[in-house]
Amino acid sequence: MCEVQELADGLYQMFNKYKELRKIEMLQILKRVRCCDCGHQKRLRKVQKIESGCPKSKNQGRISFLLIACFGLLILISIYMIYVARRYNHVRAYGSNACGSTFFYTYTDCDVFY
Repeated sequence: MCEVQELADGLYQMFNKYKELRKIEMLQILKRVRCCDCGHQKRLRKVQKIESGCPKSKNQGRISFLLIACFGLLILISIYMIYVARRYNHVRAYGSNACGSTFFYTYTDCDVFY
């Protein structure tokens, strides 16, 4: 396992070194280009701003939307379960002929006559 890790580290260092050399050569080439309309200055600034690392995912917005939607669905399900438990307890206490309740008309407002 140690030899494999050393090989992987060596390959990483080699590729990283040549990537940096290519970047330096590209900057030197862009500096030598004649200024026809000075468009190369924009390209030069863009190349200098390139950051090495992992690229950002294009689906980041979609993933965050799905997470928010799932979280909202869980909240709605929990609210519905509270409502169903409340309804079940009311029917058990007063029987099936007890008046129905909604979110705006609570059980305490309902008079049950025997």
